[in-house]
Amino acid sequence: MFILVIDTTIMNVSISALIEEFNTNVATVQAAITLYALVMASFMITGGKIGDIIGRKKAFRIGLVIYGTGSLLTSISPTMAVLFIGWSILEGFGATLVMPAIQTLVTSNYSGKDRALAYGIIGGIVAGAIALGPIIGGWLTTWYTWRLAFAGEVVIVIIVLLLSRYILDAPLETEEKPRLDVVGTILSALGMGLIVFGILLAGTYGWWKARQPFYIGGIEISPFGLSPTPVFILAGIIILLCFALWERHVITRGKMPLIRLDVLRDRGVTSGIFVQMVQTLLFGGFLFSMALFFQIALGLNAMQTGFLYLPLSIPLLIASLAASRLSARIAPKLIIQIGLLVLIAGLLLAIATINVEVKGLGLLTGFALIGIGGGVIASQVMNLVLSQVVPERTSETAALMSASQNLGMSIGTALMGSLVIAGLVVGATAFIDDSAVIPEDLKPSVVSAVEENARFLSDEELQAVLKDAPPDLTQEILRINETARIHGIRASLWGLVIFAIFGMIVSIFLPPEILVSKEE
Repeated sequence: MFILVIDTTIMNVSISALIEEFNTNVATVQAAITLYALVMASFMITGGKIGDIIGRKKAFRIGLVIYGTGSLLTSISPTMAVLFIGWSILEGFGATLVMPAIQTLVTSNYSGKDRALAYGIIGGIVAGAIALGPIIGGWLTTWYTWRLAFAGEVVIVIIVLLLSRYILDAPLETEEKPRLDVVGTILSALGMGLIVFGILLAGTYGWWKARQPFYIGGIEISPFGLSPTPVFILAGIIILLCFALWERHVITRGKMPLIRLDVLRDRGVTSGIFVQMVQTLLFGGFLFSMALFFQIALGLNAMQTGFLYLPLSIPLLIASLAASRLSARIAPKLIIQIGLLVLIAGLLLAIATINVEVKGLGLLTGFALIGIGGGVIASQVMNLVLSQVVPERTSETAALMSASQNLGMSIGTALMGSLVIAGLVVGATAFIDDSAVIPEDLKPSVVSAVEENARFLSDEELQAVLKDAPPDLTQEILRINETARIHGIRASLWGLVIFAIFGMIVSIFLPPEILVSKEE
Protein backbone atom coordinates (compact mmCIF):
# COMPACT_ATOMS: atom_id res chain seq x y z
CA MET A 1 0.00 0.00 0.00
CA PHE A 2 2.90 2.33 0.77
CA ILE A 3 4.42 2.13 -2.72
CA LEU A 4 0.98 2.40 -4.38
CA VAL A 5 0.33 5.70 -2.60
CA ILE A 6 3.85 7.14 -2.75
CA ASP A 7 4.10 6.56 -6.49
CA THR A 8 2.28 9.72 -7.61
CA THR A 9 4.14 12.01 -5.19
CA ILE A 10 7.48 10.72 -6.51
CA MET A 11 6.41 11.49 -10.07
CA ASN A 12 5.16 14.95 -9.09
CA VAL A 13 8.51 16.03 -7.60
CA SER A 14 10.39 14.53 -10.57
CA ILE A 15 8.67 16.66 -13.24
CA SER A 16 11.67 18.94 -13.86
CA ALA A 17 14.09 16.00 -14.08
CA LEU A 18 11.83 14.18 -16.56
CA ILE A 19 11.50 17.28 -18.76
CA GLU A 20 15.27 17.64 -18.90
CA GLU A 21 16.07 13.97 -19.42
CA PHE A 22 13.46 13.27 -22.12
CA ASN A 23 13.66 16.72 -23.71
CA THR A 24 9.91 17.14 -23.29
CA ASN A 25 7.55 19.69 -21.69
CA VAL A 26 5.39 20.06 -18.58
CA ALA A 27 2.17 19.21 -20.46
CA THR A 28 3.51 15.79 -21.53
CA VAL A 29 4.61 14.83 -18.01
CA GLN A 30 1.31 16.05 -16.57
CA ALA A 31 -0.48 13.93 -19.20
CA ALA A 32 1.35 10.84 -17.85
CA ILE A 33 0.28 11.72 -14.28
CA THR A 34 -3.30 12.36 -15.44
CA LEU A 35 -3.49 9.06 -17.33
CA TYR A 36 -2.27 7.16 -14.24
CA ALA A 37 -5.03 8.75 -12.15
CA LEU A 38 -7.61 8.02 -14.86
CA VAL A 39 -6.68 4.34 -15.13
CA MET A 40 -6.86 3.96 -11.33
CA ALA A 41 -10.22 5.74 -11.03
CA SER A 42 -11.77 4.09 -14.09
CA PHE A 43 -10.97 0.44 -13.36
CA MET A 44 -10.93 0.22 -9.55
CA ILE A 45 -14.45 -1.27 -9.41
CA THR A 46 -13.57 -3.72 -12.20
CA GLY A 47 -10.41 -4.70 -10.32
CA GLY A 48 -12.49 -5.60 -7.27
CA LYS A 49 -14.79 -7.75 -9.43
CA ILE A 50 -11.85 -9.57 -11.04
CA GLY A 51 -10.75 -10.42 -7.47
CA ASP A 52 -14.16 -12.07 -6.93
CA ILE A 53 -13.78 -14.08 -10.14
CA ILE A 54 -10.19 -15.36 -9.87
CA GLY A 55 -9.75 -15.14 -6.09
CA ARG A 56 -8.55 -12.22 -3.96
CA LYS A 57 -5.08 -13.61 -3.19
CA LYS A 58 -4.51 -14.46 -6.86
CA ALA A 59 -5.70 -10.99 -7.90
CA PHE A 60 -3.34 -9.48 -5.32
CA ARG A 61 -0.38 -11.44 -6.72
CA ILE A 62 -1.20 -10.85 -10.40
CA GLY A 63 -1.71 -7.16 -9.67
CA LEU A 64 1.70 -7.03 -7.97
CA VAL A 65 3.36 -8.69 -10.97
CA ILE A 66 1.73 -6.19 -13.37
CA TYR A 67 2.64 -3.29 -11.07
CA GLY A 68 6.22 -4.51 -10.63
CA THR A 69 6.62 -4.97 -14.40
CA GLY A 70 5.37 -1.42 -14.90
CA SER A 71 7.80 -0.10 -12.26
CA LEU A 72 10.71 -1.92 -13.90
CA LEU A 73 9.75 -0.57 -17.33
CA THR A 74 9.46 2.93 -15.87
CA SER A 75 12.89 2.72 -14.21
CA ILE A 76 14.61 1.82 -17.51
CA SER A 77 12.33 3.77 -19.89
CA PRO A 78 14.36 5.33 -22.74
CA THR A 79 11.49 7.55 -23.94
CA MET A 80 8.31 9.19 -22.61
CA ALA A 81 6.23 6.73 -24.67
CA VAL A 82 7.74 3.78 -22.73
CA LEU A 83 7.19 5.67 -19.46
CA PHE A 84 3.51 6.11 -20.41
CA ILE A 85 3.17 2.34 -20.91
CA GLY A 86 5.10 1.37 -17.78
CA TRP A 87 3.89 3.96 -15.27
CA SER A 88 0.55 5.29 -16.47
CA ILE A 89 -0.91 2.06 -17.84
CA LEU A 90 0.76 -1.03 -16.30
CA GLU A 91 1.22 0.41 -12.81
CA GLY A 92 -2.28 1.89 -12.96
CA PHE A 93 -3.90 -1.44 -13.90
CA GLY A 94 -1.81 -3.32 -11.34
CA ALA A 95 -2.98 -0.96 -8.60
CA THR A 96 -6.65 -1.55 -9.50
CA LEU A 97 -6.19 -5.26 -8.73
CA VAL A 98 -4.05 -4.79 -5.62
CA MET A 99 -5.90 -2.07 -3.68
CA PRO A 100 -9.36 -3.75 -3.38
CA ALA A 101 -7.66 -7.10 -2.71
CA ILE A 102 -5.64 -5.64 0.18
CA GLN A 103 -8.76 -4.42 1.95
CA THR A 104 -10.69 -7.64 1.33
CA LEU A 105 -7.79 -9.86 2.47
CA VAL A 106 -7.34 -7.84 5.68
CA THR A 107 -11.05 -8.31 6.45
CA SER A 108 -10.82 -12.08 5.94
CA ASN A 109 -7.41 -12.67 7.60
CA TYR A 110 -8.13 -10.73 10.80
CA SER A 111 -11.01 -10.13 13.19
CA GLY A 112 -11.77 -8.06 16.24
CA LYS A 113 -8.81 -6.17 17.75
CA ASP A 114 -6.38 -7.58 15.18
CA ARG A 115 -8.48 -6.30 12.29
CA ALA A 116 -8.84 -2.87 13.91
CA LEU A 117 -5.04 -2.73 14.36
CA ALA A 118 -4.42 -3.89 10.76
CA TYR A 119 -6.69 -1.19 9.34
CA GLY A 120 -5.10 1.34 11.67
CA ILE A 121 -1.68 0.47 10.26
CA ILE A 122 -2.90 0.62 6.64
CA GLY A 123 -4.73 3.90 7.21
CA GLY A 124 -1.66 5.45 8.81
CA ILE A 125 0.59 4.12 6.03
CA VAL A 126 -1.67 5.61 3.32
CA ALA A 127 -1.66 9.10 4.80
CA GLY A 128 1.99 8.82 5.89
CA ALA A 129 3.04 7.86 2.36
CA ILE A 130 1.31 10.98 1.02
CA ALA A 131 3.37 13.10 3.41
CA LEU A 132 6.68 11.21 3.04
CA GLY A 133 6.54 10.96 -0.75
CA PRO A 134 8.11 14.39 -1.38
CA ILE A 135 11.03 13.57 0.96
CA ILE A 136 11.87 10.25 -0.73
CA GLY A 137 11.17 11.51 -4.24
CA GLY A 138 12.97 14.81 -3.66
CA TRP A 139 16.02 13.13 -2.10
CA LEU A 140 16.43 10.54 -4.86
CA THR A 141 15.76 13.04 -7.65
CA THR A 142 18.07 15.70 -6.18
CA TRP A 143 21.05 13.51 -5.26
CA TYR A 144 20.76 10.46 -7.50
CA THR A 145 18.07 9.82 -10.14
CA TRP A 146 14.29 9.48 -10.16
CA ARG A 147 14.77 6.02 -11.71
CA LEU A 148 16.01 4.62 -8.38
CA ALA A 149 12.60 5.24 -6.80
CA PHE A 150 10.89 2.94 -9.31
CA ALA A 151 13.70 0.37 -9.17
CA GLY A 152 13.18 0.34 -5.39
CA GLU A 153 9.48 -0.37 -5.92
CA VAL A 154 10.42 -3.48 -7.95
CA VAL A 155 12.48 -4.78 -5.01
CA ILE A 156 9.58 -4.18 -2.59
CA VAL A 157 7.15 -5.95 -4.96
CA ILE A 158 9.43 -9.02 -5.09
CA ILE A 159 9.67 -9.10 -1.27
CA VAL A 160 5.88 -8.80 -0.88
CA LEU A 161 5.32 -11.55 -3.47
CA LEU A 162 7.64 -13.87 -1.51
CA LEU A 163 5.86 -13.07 1.77
CA SER A 164 2.36 -13.40 0.24
CA ARG A 165 2.50 -17.19 0.84
CA TYR A 166 1.53 -16.41 4.45
CA ILE A 167 -1.70 -14.64 3.40
CA LEU A 168 -4.84 -16.76 3.70
CA ASP A 169 -7.14 -16.41 0.69
CA ALA A 170 -10.64 -14.96 1.00
CA PRO A 171 -12.85 -17.16 -1.20
CA LEU A 172 -16.16 -15.69 -2.35
CA GLU A 173 -18.91 -17.51 -0.45
CA THR A 174 -21.71 -17.62 -3.01
CA GLU A 175 -23.43 -20.37 -4.98
CA GLU A 176 -23.47 -18.30 -8.18
CA LYS A 177 -20.19 -18.27 -10.10
CA PRO A 178 -19.08 -14.64 -10.50
CA ARG A 179 -18.69 -13.28 -14.05
CA LEU A 180 -17.47 -10.00 -15.48
CA ASP A 181 -20.21 -7.65 -16.68
CA VAL A 182 -18.49 -6.23 -19.79
CA VAL A 183 -21.05 -3.51 -20.54
CA GLY A 184 -21.07 -2.46 -16.87
CA THR A 185 -17.26 -2.38 -16.91
CA ILE A 186 -17.22 -0.06 -19.93
CA LEU A 187 -19.91 2.26 -18.50
CA SER A 188 -18.36 2.48 -15.01
CA ALA A 189 -14.85 3.04 -16.39
CA LEU A 190 -16.04 5.72 -18.81
CA GLY A 191 -18.19 7.50 -16.22
CA MET A 192 -15.53 7.57 -13.48
CA GLY A 193 -12.82 8.43 -16.00
CA LEU A 194 -14.73 11.43 -17.37
CA ILE A 195 -15.44 12.78 -13.87
CA VAL A 196 -11.81 12.51 -12.73
CA PHE A 197 -10.57 13.89 -16.07
CA GLY A 198 -12.91 16.87 -15.71
CA ILE A 199 -11.68 17.53 -12.17
CA LEU A 200 -8.03 17.33 -13.26
CA LEU A 201 -8.67 19.90 -16.02
CA ALA A 202 -10.09 22.43 -13.53
CA GLY A 203 -6.66 23.72 -12.55
CA THR A 204 -5.89 24.74 -16.14
CA TYR A 205 -9.29 25.69 -17.54
CA GLY A 206 -11.30 26.72 -14.46
CA TRP A 207 -14.38 25.20 -12.83
CA TRP A 208 -17.04 27.04 -14.84
CA LYS A 209 -15.98 29.71 -17.34
CA ALA A 210 -13.13 28.64 -19.65
CA ARG A 211 -9.88 30.50 -18.96
CA GLN A 212 -8.59 29.35 -22.36
CA PRO A 213 -9.96 27.28 -25.27
CA PHE A 214 -9.97 23.48 -24.92
CA TYR A 215 -9.09 21.43 -27.99
CA ILE A 216 -9.51 17.74 -28.85
CA GLY A 217 -7.93 16.70 -32.16
CA GLY A 218 -7.62 20.34 -33.20
CA ILE A 219 -11.35 20.98 -32.61
CA GLU A 220 -12.25 23.58 -29.98
CA ILE A 221 -14.73 22.30 -27.38
CA SER A 222 -16.01 25.19 -25.27
CA PRO A 223 -19.85 25.20 -25.50
CA PHE A 224 -21.27 28.57 -24.34
CA GLY A 225 -17.75 29.51 -23.20
CA LEU A 226 -17.83 26.79 -20.54
CA SER A 227 -14.72 25.18 -19.13
CA PRO A 228 -14.36 21.47 -20.09
CA THR A 229 -14.58 20.64 -16.36
CA PRO A 230 -18.41 20.89 -15.94
CA VAL A 231 -18.92 19.36 -19.40
CA PHE A 232 -16.86 16.24 -18.59
CA ILE A 233 -18.23 15.93 -15.04
CA LEU A 234 -21.84 16.15 -16.29
CA ALA A 235 -21.12 13.61 -19.04
CA GLY A 236 -19.54 11.30 -16.44
CA ILE A 237 -22.55 11.59 -14.11
CA ILE A 238 -24.97 10.82 -16.98
CA ILE A 239 -22.94 7.74 -17.95
CA LEU A 240 -22.83 6.57 -14.31
CA LEU A 241 -26.64 6.93 -14.16
CA CYS A 242 -26.81 4.75 -17.30
CA PHE A 243 -24.45 2.33 -15.50
CA ALA A 244 -26.85 2.17 -12.52
CA LEU A 245 -29.82 1.47 -14.85
CA TRP A 246 -27.83 -1.21 -16.67
CA GLU A 247 -26.86 -2.92 -13.41
CA ARG A 248 -30.52 -2.96 -12.34
CA HIS A 249 -31.39 -4.48 -15.75
CA VAL A 250 -28.70 -7.19 -15.31
CA ILE A 251 -30.07 -8.08 -11.87
CA THR A 252 -33.68 -8.32 -13.13
CA ARG A 253 -32.47 -10.76 -15.81
CA GLY A 254 -31.07 -12.95 -13.06
CA LYS A 255 -27.43 -12.36 -14.00
CA MET A 256 -24.51 -11.13 -11.92
CA PRO A 257 -23.80 -7.37 -12.17
CA LEU A 258 -20.42 -5.68 -11.91
CA ILE A 259 -21.54 -4.24 -8.57
CA ARG A 260 -24.78 -4.46 -6.59
CA LEU A 261 -25.56 -0.81 -6.02
CA ASP A 262 -28.02 -1.61 -3.25
CA VAL A 263 -24.97 -1.65 -0.94
CA LEU A 264 -25.12 2.16 -1.25
CA ARG A 265 -28.61 2.17 0.31
CA ASP A 266 -26.95 1.41 3.63
CA ARG A 267 -26.40 4.83 5.22
CA GLY A 268 -23.55 3.44 7.29
CA VAL A 269 -21.68 2.38 4.14
CA THR A 270 -22.35 5.52 2.08
CA SER A 271 -21.51 7.87 4.96
CA GLY A 272 -18.29 5.93 5.62
CA ILE A 273 -17.26 6.10 1.95
CA PHE A 274 -17.96 9.86 1.96
CA VAL A 275 -15.95 10.38 5.17
CA GLN A 276 -13.03 8.49 3.62
CA MET A 277 -13.26 10.67 0.49
CA VAL A 278 -13.28 13.79 2.68
CA GLN A 279 -10.21 12.56 4.55
CA THR A 280 -8.18 11.99 1.36
CA LEU A 281 -9.47 15.29 -0.07
CA LEU A 282 -8.28 17.10 3.07
CA PHE A 283 -4.83 15.52 2.94
CA GLY A 284 -4.39 15.89 -0.81
CA GLY A 285 -5.58 19.51 -0.72
CA PHE A 286 -3.56 20.45 2.37
CA LEU A 287 -0.30 18.98 1.09
CA PHE A 288 -0.81 20.67 -2.30
CA SER A 289 -1.46 24.08 -0.70
CA MET A 290 1.51 23.71 1.65
CA ALA A 291 3.75 22.67 -1.25
CA LEU A 292 2.86 25.96 -2.98
CA PHE A 293 3.58 27.86 0.23
CA PHE A 294 6.91 26.18 0.98
CA GLN A 295 8.28 25.86 -2.56
CA ILE A 296 7.00 29.02 -4.27
CA ALA A 297 6.32 31.50 -1.46
CA LEU A 298 9.34 30.49 0.67
CA GLY A 299 11.56 29.14 -2.13
CA LEU A 300 12.32 25.73 -0.55
CA ASN A 301 13.17 22.67 -2.65
CA ALA A 302 11.24 19.37 -2.74
CA MET A 303 13.42 17.67 -0.12
CA GLN A 304 13.23 20.58 2.33
CA THR A 305 9.46 20.66 1.84
CA GLY A 306 9.26 16.94 2.54
CA PHE A 307 11.12 17.27 5.84
CA LEU A 308 8.72 20.02 6.93
CA TYR A 309 5.91 17.44 6.56
CA LEU A 310 7.48 15.21 9.25
CA PRO A 311 5.60 16.99 12.11
CA LEU A 312 2.45 15.89 10.27
CA SER A 313 3.36 12.36 9.13
CA ILE A 314 4.91 11.09 12.38
CA PRO A 315 1.94 12.06 14.64
CA LEU A 316 -0.34 10.66 11.94
CA LEU A 317 1.20 7.19 12.06
CA ILE A 318 1.36 7.17 15.88
CA ALA A 319 -2.27 8.34 16.15
CA SER A 320 -3.52 5.70 13.70
CA LEU A 321 -1.85 2.90 15.69
CA ALA A 322 -3.00 4.24 19.06
CA ALA A 323 -6.59 4.94 17.95
CA SER A 324 -6.96 1.45 16.41
CA ARG A 325 -6.72 0.02 19.94
CA LEU A 326 -9.39 2.38 21.28
CA SER A 327 -12.13 0.73 19.20
CA ALA A 328 -12.44 -1.99 21.85
CA ARG A 329 -13.79 0.60 24.30
CA ILE A 330 -15.08 3.50 22.19
CA ALA A 331 -17.39 3.44 19.15
CA PRO A 332 -15.46 4.12 15.90
CA LYS A 333 -18.09 6.74 15.00
CA LEU A 334 -17.13 8.82 18.05
CA ILE A 335 -13.39 8.32 17.38
CA ILE A 336 -13.84 9.55 13.77
CA GLN A 337 -15.80 12.61 14.95
CA ILE A 338 -13.09 13.46 17.49
CA GLY A 339 -10.52 13.08 14.69
CA LEU A 340 -12.45 15.51 12.47
CA LEU A 341 -12.61 18.05 15.31
CA VAL A 342 -8.86 17.78 15.94
CA LEU A 343 -8.23 18.11 12.20
CA ILE A 344 -10.39 21.27 12.01
CA ALA A 345 -8.48 22.72 15.00
CA GLY A 346 -5.20 22.03 13.18
CA LEU A 347 -6.45 23.74 10.00
CA LEU A 348 -7.60 26.80 11.97
CA LEU A 349 -4.22 27.02 13.72
CA ALA A 350 -2.44 26.76 10.34
CA ILE A 351 -4.65 29.56 8.94
CA ALA A 352 -3.85 31.75 11.96
CA THR A 353 -0.08 31.22 11.77
CA ILE A 354 0.62 31.22 8.02
CA ASN A 355 2.06 34.60 7.09
CA VAL A 356 4.84 36.26 5.14
CA GLU A 357 7.02 35.63 8.21
CA VAL A 358 6.36 32.07 9.34
CA LYS A 359 5.63 31.42 13.03
CA GLY A 360 7.29 28.02 13.09
CA LEU A 361 6.01 26.55 16.36
CA GLY A 362 2.38 27.52 15.73
CA LEU A 363 2.38 26.19 12.17
CA LEU A 364 4.11 22.93 13.15
CA THR A 365 1.61 22.47 16.00
CA GLY A 366 -1.15 22.86 13.41
CA PHE A 367 0.59 20.22 11.28
CA ALA A 368 0.73 17.86 14.27
CA LEU A 369 -2.99 18.33 15.02
CA ILE A 370 -3.87 17.66 11.37
CA GLY A 371 -1.72 14.52 11.48
CA ILE A 372 -3.35 13.30 14.70
CA GLY A 373 -6.86 13.98 13.38
CA GLY A 374 -6.13 12.29 10.05
CA GLY A 375 -4.53 9.29 11.74
CA VAL A 376 -7.49 8.83 14.08
CA ILE A 377 -9.91 8.86 11.12
CA ALA A 378 -7.74 6.56 8.99
CA SER A 379 -7.54 3.99 11.79
CA GLN A 380 -11.31 3.50 11.88
CA VAL A 381 -13.09 4.25 8.64
CA MET A 382 -12.07 1.20 6.53
CA ASN A 383 -12.81 -1.28 9.30
CA LEU A 384 -16.12 0.43 10.12
CA VAL A 385 -17.41 0.39 6.53
CA LEU A 386 -16.26 -3.12 5.58
CA SER A 387 -17.70 -4.51 8.83
CA GLN A 388 -21.16 -3.38 7.69
CA VAL A 389 -21.30 -5.60 4.60
CA VAL A 390 -21.64 -9.36 4.18
CA PRO A 391 -18.45 -11.20 3.04
CA GLU A 392 -19.57 -11.60 -0.59
CA ARG A 393 -19.95 -7.78 -0.84
CA THR A 394 -16.59 -6.96 0.75
CA SER A 395 -14.65 -6.86 -2.52
CA GLU A 396 -17.00 -4.47 -4.35
CA THR A 397 -17.32 -2.23 -1.28
CA ALA A 398 -13.52 -2.16 -0.93
CA ALA A 399 -13.30 -1.17 -4.62
CA LEU A 400 -15.78 1.66 -4.02
CA MET A 401 -13.66 2.86 -1.09
CA SER A 402 -10.49 2.75 -3.18
CA ALA A 403 -12.25 4.69 -5.95
CA SER A 404 -13.43 7.27 -3.39
CA GLN A 405 -9.82 7.67 -2.18
CA ASN A 406 -8.69 8.37 -5.73
CA LEU A 407 -11.59 10.76 -6.33
CA GLY A 408 -10.93 12.61 -3.06
CA MET A 409 -7.24 13.10 -3.91
CA SER A 410 -8.11 14.41 -7.40
CA ILE A 411 -10.78 16.81 -6.10
CA GLY A 412 -8.56 18.02 -3.25
CA THR A 413 -5.64 18.92 -5.52
CA ALA A 414 -7.76 20.52 -8.27
CA LEU A 415 -10.09 22.40 -5.93
CA MET A 416 -7.31 23.78 -3.75
CA GLY A 417 -5.50 25.01 -6.87
CA SER A 418 -8.62 26.94 -7.87
CA LEU A 419 -9.20 28.36 -4.37
CA VAL A 420 -5.57 29.47 -4.08
CA ILE A 421 -5.89 31.47 -7.32
CA ALA A 422 -9.30 32.88 -6.34
CA GLY A 423 -7.97 34.04 -2.95
CA LEU A 424 -4.84 35.46 -4.57
CA VAL A 425 -6.93 37.51 -7.07
CA VAL A 426 -9.21 38.92 -4.33
CA GLY A 427 -6.24 39.85 -2.14
CA ALA A 428 -4.15 41.32 -4.97
CA THR A 429 -7.08 43.40 -6.30
CA ALA A 430 -7.72 44.92 -2.87
CA PHE A 431 -4.01 45.71 -2.32
CA ILE A 432 -3.69 47.26 -5.79
CA ASP A 433 -6.68 49.53 -5.12
CA ASP A 434 -5.19 50.62 -1.76
CA SER A 435 -1.66 51.13 -3.09
CA ALA A 436 -0.18 54.64 -2.92
CA VAL A 437 2.72 53.70 -5.22
CA ILE A 438 0.81 52.40 -8.27
CA PRO A 439 -0.51 55.41 -10.31
CA GLU A 440 -4.31 55.71 -10.35
CA ASP A 441 -4.48 55.64 -14.15
CA LEU A 442 -2.46 52.39 -14.18
CA LYS A 443 -4.51 50.53 -11.54
CA PRO A 444 -7.37 49.35 -13.86
CA SER A 445 -4.94 47.74 -16.31
CA VAL A 446 -2.94 46.09 -13.47
CA VAL A 447 -6.15 44.71 -11.89
CA SER A 448 -7.32 43.48 -15.31
CA ALA A 449 -3.97 41.74 -15.89
CA VAL A 450 -4.20 40.01 -12.49
CA GLU A 451 -7.80 38.83 -13.04
CA GLU A 452 -7.17 37.48 -16.54
CA ASN A 453 -3.73 35.89 -16.02
CA ALA A 454 -3.59 35.07 -12.32
CA ARG A 455 -0.82 32.61 -11.40
CA PHE A 456 0.87 31.64 -8.16
CA LEU A 457 4.28 33.16 -9.01
CA SER A 458 7.55 33.11 -7.10
CA ASP A 459 9.44 36.39 -6.61
CA GLU A 460 11.96 35.36 -9.30
CA GLU A 461 9.21 34.60 -11.86
CA LEU A 462 7.46 37.90 -11.16
CA GLN A 463 10.72 39.87 -11.39
CA ALA A 464 11.27 38.37 -14.86
CA VAL A 465 7.82 39.61 -15.91
CA LEU A 466 8.53 43.09 -14.47
CA LYS A 467 12.07 43.46 -15.82
CA ASP A 468 11.17 46.65 -17.77
CA ALA A 469 9.09 48.29 -15.02
CA PRO A 470 10.39 51.15 -12.80
CA PRO A 471 12.15 49.89 -9.62
CA ASP A 472 9.63 51.42 -7.16
CA LEU A 473 6.69 49.91 -9.07
CA THR A 474 8.45 46.53 -9.22
CA GLN A 475 9.01 46.52 -5.44
CA GLU A 476 5.39 47.46 -4.78
CA ILE A 477 4.01 44.69 -7.01
CA LEU A 478 6.42 42.19 -5.42
CA ARG A 479 5.14 43.24 -1.97
CA ILE A 480 1.50 42.89 -3.12
CA ASN A 481 2.21 39.46 -4.64
CA GLU A 482 3.92 38.30 -1.43
CA THR A 483 0.90 39.22 0.68
CA ALA A 484 -1.69 38.07 -1.90
CA ARG A 485 -0.08 34.60 -1.99
CA ILE A 486 -0.82 34.25 1.74
CA HIS A 487 -4.45 35.24 1.08
CA GLY A 488 -4.62 32.52 -1.56
CA ILE A 489 -3.21 29.83 0.76
CA ARG A 490 -5.59 30.87 3.55
CA ALA A 491 -8.56 30.75 1.14
CA SER A 492 -7.69 27.15 0.22
CA LEU A 493 -7.38 26.16 3.90
CA TRP A 494 -10.78 27.73 4.67
CA GLY A 495 -12.14 25.55 1.86
CA LEU A 496 -10.72 22.49 3.63
CA VAL A 497 -12.35 23.58 6.90
CA ILE A 498 -15.73 23.69 5.10
CA PHE A 499 -15.17 20.16 3.72
CA ALA A 500 -14.19 18.91 7.18
CA ILE A 501 -17.44 20.35 8.57
CA PHE A 502 -19.37 18.52 5.81
CA GLY A 503 -17.55 15.38 6.87
CA MET A 504 -18.61 15.98 10.47
CA ILE A 505 -22.26 16.35 9.39
CA VAL A 506 -22.17 13.14 7.32
CA SER A 507 -20.47 11.25 10.18
CA ILE A 508 -23.77 11.54 12.10
CA PHE A 509 -25.04 8.67 9.92
CA LEU A 510 -22.13 6.32 10.71
CA PRO A 511 -23.02 3.10 12.59
CA PRO A 512 -22.87 3.72 16.37
CA GLU A 513 -21.81 0.26 17.56
CA ILE A 514 -18.46 -0.85 19.01
CA LEU A 515 -16.91 -3.39 16.60
CA VAL A 516 -14.74 -5.28 19.11
CA SER A 517 -16.34 -7.30 21.89
CA LYS A 518 -15.30 -6.78 25.51
CA GLU A 519 -14.07 -10.39 25.68
CA GLU A 520 -11.62 -9.70 22.86
